[in-house]
Amino acid sequence: MNKALFSDESRRFAGATVYIILAPDNRYKFDKGKSVPLTVCVTHLRARRYFSTGYKVSSMKEYEALFSKSNSAIETRKELRKMFDRVCAKADELILLNRFSVADLKSYLDKSEGKVIEKTMRADDTFSYWAALGASKEKVKTRAMYSSALDWFKLFRKDKPISLGAVDTAIITRFAKWLDEQKARNGTDLPLSLDTRMVILRATRAVFNQAYKDGHTTMVPNFKGLIHAGNRRRLNALTVEEVLRLWEYWLAAPDKQSKYARAVGRWLLLYCLNGMNTIDMAKLVWTEKAAATQKFPQFVFIRSKIDRANKPIGKQLDETSVPIIPQLRQLLDVYASPYSPGELVFPDIFLNAVTDEQKAIRVHDFNRRISKNIKDVCESLGIQSVTPQYARNSFISALAHHGVMTAYIDYAVGHATSEVSALLAGYISNVTPAMMQAFNEKIFIVPPI
Repeated sequence: MNKALFSDESRRFAGATVYIILAPDNRYKFDKGKSVPLTVCVTHLRARRYFSTGYKVSSMKEYEALFSKSNSAIETRKELRKMFDRVCAKADELILLNRFSVADLKSYLDKSEGKVIEKTMRADDTFSYWAALGASKEKVKTRAMYSSALDWFKLFRKDKPISLGAVDTAIITRFAKWLDEQKARNGTDLPLSLDTRMVILRATRAVFNQAYKDGHTTMVPNFKGLIHAGNRRRLNALTVEEVLRLWEYWLAAPDKQSKYARAVGRWLLLYCLNGMNTIDMAKLVWTEKAAATQKFPQFVFIRSKIDRANKPIGKQLDETSVPIIPQLRQLLDVYASPYSPGELVFPDIFLNAVTDEQKAIRVHDFNRRISKNIKDVCESLGIQSVTPQYARNSFISALAHHGVMTAYIDYAVGHATSEVSALLAGYISNVTPAMMQAFNEKIFIVPPI
């Protein structure tokens, strides 16, 4: 066995180690006049696959030269390392999805390579441009939204290609009407929901707006009248009375770790945590301020959405405090990690995820389990089915109905940077921890009106 240029044996799946090495392909020998390819070899449970790097060496001497400190060797190692890390990252994703095998890894890599190939296709082809634009997006959910919208547009076009410049308002109008007639892809006979249709059309509009900016088309189809401003933010909230029904259900549950009680408990955690997003809940860290011995214990966080928006300019971000009210403390005692400053409060959300994409998958699965398991509970209690996103709107609604100052509500849900931060600074500096505690305790009190 040749000495590996790179190797990693840190992964285990199905009780066995996953070996990943980059070295000369041991299926070949350094015969005179023949080169041996450098490959990434993945071995697991006696199964093995070789992934080409495109590099070859003609002798062991040439291969050993790659270990040197010469500029050419360093540059070559950098390129090879990128390929090696890519295979490792894809292996991590499959392990996280609990479906790893070397055969699946090969298919997974082949599929992802297809996305790269699409970027090199003709820019004036709508399908190619759309796929490349979607693949370039940073967030996993955004990429999925673009991809789903493209699938629907291809279905509408019956896979018949069309140039960007040929897509006009008439075609988009027909596409919107066609969507109105389509069935949901969930095994039911129900039509596509309004929310789904609007997501598809918004992604479509974004594609053609960007194509116009990139100079690939001289016009932008008119979407006026096709995209409706949704009423989700107004309707997707529970009243305090409905929240109390969930709370009473959770208190009465004999097994707080059952899938139903756990889903309700997780939703109530998000509600108590100022309606924060799951990604922020996953990043929450224990600090001394959160200790039970504090008179007014609090968590402190910076909303991820704001954090991302300000990273490029390095702006100093304001932190938001979350009072640990009695109901939140009860939930923490059941679902949080033991108090330890510097440690994650909910390590089970990210679990062993490392990359941003892996973390996004974990958060998605976490939200999906809540939505799926809380549905039956909501039906049994006679309230509308909820998702994790309802927690934020419900928190805002509860405080608003109690007449709490809008400035505090904005601060509590993380609107604490740029212009909003400047407006709130004077007000929030006068809000004591005791006042914050009193405000947040109102989310479990039925408003007088």
